[in-house]
Amino acid sequence: MKGPVFAIIGDTWRQSKHQLVLLMLIAMMALTVPLLVMPIQVRTAPDGTEFLDMRFVQEGRATRGFDVGWDGLYADAIKQEIGLTEKIREGRKKVGDATDALEAANFRLKRLEFEKAPADVIAAAEAQRRNSEIYLDQATAEWRADMNEERRRTDEQVELRTSSISRLQKGVEYWLSQAVTMLFIISMLGFIAASAGYVPSMIEAGSIDLVLSKPIRRWQLFFGKYVGGLLLISTTLLVVYVLVFVGVGVVSGVWHWPFFFALPMTVFSLALLNAIVGWVGLWTRSTSMAMVIGYVYYLVVDTAVALLADPAAAPFLNEIKGVEQLANFVKLTFPSFKWLRESAEASMFSIWFFPWKHVIVGGIWLVVCLGTAFNRFRINDY
Repeated sequence: MKGPVFAIIGDTWRQSKHQLVLLMLIAMMALTVPLLVMPIQVRTAPDGTEFLDMRFVQEGRATRGFDVGWDGLYADAIKQEIGLTEKIREGRKKVGDATDALEAANFRLKRLEFEKAPADVIAAAEAQRRNSEIYLDQATAEWRADMNEERRRTDEQVELRTSSISRLQKGVEYWLSQAVTMLFIISMLGFIAASAGYVPSMIEAGSIDLVLSKPIRRWQLFFGKYVGGLLLISTTLLVVYVLVFVGVGVVSGVWHWPFFFALPMTVFSLALLNAIVGWVGLWTRSTSMAMVIGYVYYLVVDTAVALLADPAAAPFLNEIKGVEQLANFVKLTFPSFKWLRESAEASMFSIWFFPWKHVIVGGIWLVVCLGTAFNRFRINDY
């Protein structure tokens, strides 16, 4: 039973050799290896400590290194892991609501004074304004206290976990975190174009007849194509990870094995994207349509989902009526590749920030897309 599935996987690999888009993706990912290895070198600071910096920076200007950027990334990852970021967001929202309430109370009071309302009505409005002002002061004080607590706990955790980490190690981790982000984005953008043609080409007239005339079941054909494409990009990604790991290790002398912890979340994201693009390709039977919708989802829809899931990234959204309800709906309905990417980056620091909501929603999307697409493929008369 395994034979036909592996045969379809192998056929997918052979088909991919003739895909210009996939070859370009592999070439682009291969090009990232020298781009991530050649520009860096180890320097020595005046105090004798070693640090990682750009090779092409003049010696006199190279005094800080990548470890400066590491501090901010590591602190952000710690905040996500221990849940402080969500608490700060809630406090910021509370302050925003209190500010809106005070502005409304001020407006109402001024309108009553302009209309020369009865004294008791104006007095009640004034009392409401004072209460709103007190509530805003309390909310602001609590928010600032939470922020101070956030800084204290973050600094405490960073000091506890990283007191023995050298500047060179920090620089390597920072550089590899940028590699994780770059490879995530490149693989996602390239895989949309590469995977868009798998399903439409499979169900083309003549092609599907030839395959189905052999003793093979439809589920083996369908999932063989899906797994074949995913294995191809995953294998390419693994090879690039190994080359970057070895290259940076040779240059710096630091072998940071947690670099590979970013792979599972990256592959999960690719699997989800493959399912979405394949679903569109099956229903439209169009490679171009699958590609366009795939890019629209990743570049437009996913950006909107990320903004709604993180109001701090776009404070102006808080001014729009109903945006909070929309944000809550989006969090429970759409997976966010941005949060999956940040989770992959954090795991590279051995910090387990797990965006479980987005993973669960993404898992549901994965099952629904594959399930409904296979059902369509199973019952349709090609």
